[in-house]
Amino acid sequence: MSRILVVGGGAIGGITAALADADVVVLDANEAHVAKLNDPGLVINDGAPVKVEAVASIDQLEGEFDFALIAVKSPLHPVVIPPLVERGDIEAFVTLGNGLIQDNIEAMVGEGNLLACLVEWGGSNVGPGELIRDSDGGYVVGELDGMLTERARRLAKALKPIGTTRITDNVRGMIWTKLQVNSTFTGLSAVSGLRYGGVAEQGPEAVYALWEEGVTVARAQGLELGEMHDVHAYEFGPEGLEQMMRHMANVRPSMLQDLDAGRETEVDVVNGGVASKGRELGIPTPHNDAVVELVHSMERGERAPDPKWLSYVSAAQITSAADS
Repeated sequence: MSRILVVGGGAIGGITAALADADVVVLDANEAHVAKLNDPGLVINDGAPVKVEAVASIDQLEGEFDFALIAVKSPLHPVVIPPLVERGDIEAFVTLGNGLIQDNIEAMVGEGNLLACLVEWGGSNVGPGELIRDSDGGYVVGELDGMLTERARRLAKALKPIGTTRITDNVRGMIWTKLQVNSTFTGLSAVSGLRYGGVAEQGPEAVYALWEEGVTVARAQGLELGEMHDVHAYEFGPEGLEQMMRHMANVRPSMLQDLDAGRETEVDVVNGGVASKGRELGIPTPHNDAVVELVHSMERGERAPDPKWLSYVSAAQITSAADS
């Protein structure tokens, strides 16, 4: 059985830790949350508590780990990851987060020491020791160089109880496929204040505009996009949107949760990831630029999430649109 360190016991990390087929330890800075994980245990969707070994400091970790699953958000990566690398005794690091984060993390942990794990479901934090899983789904696991390895198979086996887990030799294409979902629905959910289903109902024009923009940038990179939530990225349209919402309508993403809590978001590696790659390739990304602009203004308290911003995003032009 694999021994896994989960770094960050929030919705994704905490639920993964509680349900994985592995010997798991959670590292989380929230001492109240850590205490509840240890006793009486983590409560998921009002279920029975599941005890999870957890610590609040790297100094409390003991022994070796096959994997360290990085479930904290991108602004914390430079703070959390280097001390773990310095500690040693971790065979491989694994990304669980959203956005284009893999290359930055690999630079911290060393080439060949990182796997990507793409999460196809969502969750929310309720409070210390309480989490909600608000959609179904599993994981996509792969090596950054596309090799099919034994360590990828071991990780997939540990995650299998949580949901259907696939191993891919096209992880770069699948990273962008997941980015399609996040840059479209997470960004629009954050600026509108709606769950994914509300975004699909009230802002389909913005949904299609962001999706097409991401596909255009992906094609320019020569990426082969794949399937997520039973929809192929190149076949997205009204039927694809309807199919995705069968899985994801109830998702209230972390970017919106961060705005509500007054925390810094990950918009720069999600919508900003699409936009920065577009600039690198000379491809305009006005719709992703609009989401980045809106989210940053909300972080500063200048605007607030509202469904009216869906039309603002869909109407964005290559030149900056006037504020509304």
